[in-house]
Amino acid sequence: MTTIAIDFGTSNTVISILEPDTQQPKSLRFPNLSRVFVGVTPQGERVEFPIIPSLMFISGNNIILGEGVRSQRLGLSQAYPPERLFKKFKRDLAGDYQPPARQIDGINYNAISVSELFIQTIWTEIKKQNIEPSHLIFTVPVGAFERYLDWFRDLGQKLNVPQVSIVDESTAAALGYAVKRPGKLILVVDFGGGTLDLSLVKTVNNSDENNSLRAEVLAKSEAYVGGEDIDVWIVDDYLHSQNLTPEQVGKIGYQNLLEIAERLKIQLSKNQSVAESWFDDESFMSYELKINREKLEEILEYRQFLQQLRDTLDEVLASALRKGISKNDIEQVLLVGGSCLIPAVQQLIISYFGKAKVKINKPFDAVCHGALAITQITEIDDFLRHSYAIRLWESYSKSYIYHLLFTKGEKYPCQRQEWLNLQVANNGQKEIRLDIGELGDMTQTEIAFDALGRMTSSTLQHQESYRSLDTQHQQVCVAKLNPPGEAGIDRISVLFEVDSRRTLLATVKDLLTGEMLVNRGEIYKLM
Repeated sequence: MTTIAIDFGTSNTVISILEPDTQQPKSLRFPNLSRVFVGVTPQGERVEFPIIPSLMFISGNNIILGEGVRSQRLGLSQAYPPERLFKKFKRDLAGDYQPPARQIDGINYNAISVSELFIQTIWTEIKKQNIEPSHLIFTVPVGAFERYLDWFRDLGQKLNVPQVSIVDESTAAALGYAVKRPGKLILVVDFGGGTLDLSLVKTVNNSDENNSLRAEVLAKSEAYVGGEDIDVWIVDDYLHSQNLTPEQVGKIGYQNLLEIAERLKIQLSKNQSVAESWFDDESFMSYELKINREKLEEILEYRQFLQQLRDTLDEVLASALRKGISKNDIEQVLLVGGSCLIPAVQQLIISYFGKAKVKINKPFDAVCHGALAITQITEIDDFLRHSYAIRLWESYSKSYIYHLLFTKGEKYPCQRQEWLNLQVANNGQKEIRLDIGELGDMTQTEIAFDALGRMTSSTLQHQESYRSLDTQHQQVCVAKLNPPGEAGIDRISVLFEVDSRRTLLATVKDLLTGEMLVNRGEIYKLM
């Protein structure tokens, strides 16, 4: 049995294999696809981290991925226009709103098709290394919505893998570091290109004869911000200082500046101050970006990123405290994801927990290697990552209302204590259909500049988003009525539950006829 893990990231993607002989995780390196970061272990040993940049370029019939895009600077000139370059498509795939499709050579490309093509092309390269996976593990952000998870389930079927598993990235990283040590209380801070995810995990012994381990997830929190945002903030700050707009530098110029911003951001993890210049041979304009750690921290403060990080840390610590776990009880804080290399991020987290507890030994491969460790664990205790609600039309106010079913943080299996009575919206209605979805918290802030050119920002604005579980935007039909319903009179009573397999179930009674219309019927398979 060969197990493969894929950590599909906004900026970088990591592919790891559990070697059959040693049962040890190993990150795979692919010619023309992989970029190698070099690090040093606490023991002073040199270590390589092969990653695939999450980039794709369409050139006629050729599909170029990863380091091949970077090394050839594709999408950064008139000869290789940015319209053919795809980046951040994983983030678009996970979002509620997806940008319109791009047509290239008569073919439409959107976030779904590009992401699938990206993974399938990598899958072909895996097969070229004479690897035949029998178990595929995908990692996903801790706050991933069900529609995003469905995409991975469908992709696993298309790849024709006998067994497909999904695990959240923060839990995978924690298990990768502590899978062999029961009783370890760990906070994982996973800050990549698209999301910031936190997970507090404890490993405990199972009460079985094998004394195997299981993972108990104690608290989770997330924010929809990532390293890709920081690149944009750096460029926008530079353009403002030069009295320029993105329109003035053009698409190609803006893409080149983003590439420079990313490189400078990475270099700041080792240097106090960095600079790079670029000459646009189309417009004969010269640009020079200079930035130091103090300036980057200022940008992060004004953009409210550091405040979002504080809020997310406070949320997960408050959730832990309600369970009797204090900050001092946390033994290690593990930083994963390339954006955790930013000094300001590390300094803030160290200020919370102290330098001795904060570890950053495996910033790139901890998640993927930890996902492989899932195969050694018999059980994972978890809870609902989002709140779930029914969206109903209220005829009186002529607007939608939400009726909460289950609250974020509830352990499953769980069942509602009371039945929900529902009416038809119109006389003669022959069925009642329910729109069930997830509720998530989103944060945003507005940035402005004063008369002296200094950045100012408003406080973080929190708002609730609703995402239907149904990918086809067709509500789930739960009851057919005979005789038809009458408006203004309760007609059905519904009891919802989530079973141990994380399946949302509904039991439906007809209040008029007394008939049981649905008995613990499966509505949706939650992740």
